[in-house]
Amino acid sequence: MTRRPTSPSGGLPAAGSPAVALPVVALLVTALCAGTPTPPVSAAPDGCTPVLTDGQDASRRPVVLVHGWLGDPLSRAATVLRQRLGDRVTTYEFDYGARSLAWASDVADCLAGYLAAVSKLHRDTRGDGQVVVVAHSTGAEAVRYALRGQARDVPRVITVGAPDLGTPWGGTGLATAWQQANARGRTPPSTADGARCLAPHDKGGALPQGCGDLPPWLPAGTGLHQIAADVTVDRTLFGVGLYSLDLGGDGMVPVTSAHGYPTSGPGETSGVVVTTSVHRCRVDYAALFEDVREQRGTAAALGLDQVPGKGATAVPITPAVGDLLVAATRTASCSQARQMADDKVLAQVGDAVSAAADDLRGPTGATPADYRSDSTVEQYFFRSPSGRFACGVVAQPLSAGCRGDTAPTPPRPSSCAADVEWGKGLSVDAAGAVDFLCGGGAVYSDGGEAKVLPYGAQLSALGFTCVSREDGVRCSHDTTGHGFRIAAESHERF
Repeated sequence: MTRRPTSPSGGLPAAGSPAVALPVVALLVTALCAGTPTPPVSAAPDGCTPVLTDGQDASRRPVVLVHGWLGDPLSRAATVLRQRLGDRVTTYEFDYGARSLAWASDVADCLAGYLAAVSKLHRDTRGDGQVVVVAHSTGAEAVRYALRGQARDVPRVITVGAPDLGTPWGGTGLATAWQQANARGRTPPSTADGARCLAPHDKGGALPQGCGDLPPWLPAGTGLHQIAADVTVDRTLFGVGLYSLDLGGDGMVPVTSAHGYPTSGPGETSGVVVTTSVHRCRVDYAALFEDVREQRGTAAALGLDQVPGKGATAVPITPAVGDLLVAATRTASCSQARQMADDKVLAQVGDAVSAAADDLRGPTGATPADYRSDSTVEQYFFRSPSGRFACGVVAQPLSAGCRGDTAPTPPRPSSCAADVEWGKGLSVDAAGAVDFLCGGGAVYSDGGEAKVLPYGAQLSALGFTCVSREDGVRCSHDTTGHGFRIAAESHERF
């Protein structure tokens, strides 16, 4: 069954008004859905979505993509992952469209069976059966319910715009009206409906009455990467910037909710390793003004100026705030409605999937002698495959580091003199201390053409280990476990 978001038409009522028109609600639903359907190709477990049976082998990491409330399969994201990662992955598009009126807990049995089937398929090809999951919006909550009590078949989960603390649109008449308008051909909820259960809830607080328990924690040891999007509206006049308004989210899910896993479950968290990232995009106020003017008239468009600096994240949503968020959802490239087709958002997803695949495969050990310099002092040098970083493990001073441009660079500390180079790389020393490089010179570089350390390879020497990955070079001190990851547009210290 093919399902696509309905194109808005007609007038656009103010958010929160008694008269609910479908165009407003259409935007709400579009914001929580993404993807293009693909035809089924095999029998489905327990009558749920089919599992693709060809193209899998032990060397390919299975990646399951889960769409959001009332959504379509994430075919665009699957295509991008295949184009970028090639034969490193096999993608599977889980589709719970027939059950998508229900709250995420109602999808758990379907999704759990699907994940188990994909895991078994990988094991049948002599793989390890470990699956990476990419989930958009409420699909992330469905994953949490599905993995309750599961074995370690899903050690890595990547979420985009997950409403872990709900969304300001949840529990409103708009969401309910759209859900009712799209009930045809879908299974009625057996427990609770998604429109109501998506309502905002306090950190660690209960879901709305009748929605059951909070989404459970993921199994201990799971690696979770949460991607949020943040839209900024720029107001200009004759090309001159007047002000910018940060919406604090993607138009539907605030950044605080998309990064809200650590405080969103029952009781204390269960040892999940959480990392986060934010994709920021900008949209011009004139585009929003024109969108609202076309839908609701000039008076409503002029009301956009009533939105205060932080009003876009207000709960409940006022008419002006609602108009602003709906218009941003239509037009901003990283809004909840459009983010799973946005190249920059999908690049972050690709980075996270690539890193997960590398982690699960495990690095290939490089021969240290192949990277040792001719110097009488013991030291090892290599280049990243991109050529952007020169790295080394050296005895004087005992440390590992990489030299090259990365962003963002923190302010220069007082300990680094103003007349020397600052921030052009990172290092970790024998005490596990990590810092940006202060000063130039040939430290961590042999000054020539060092050998490339291929993606997926690791070099261990002098008590340090460096791993070359598509998401950057990672070096750590073996005893303390402290280190860094460095890439052209990102870095982290741990």
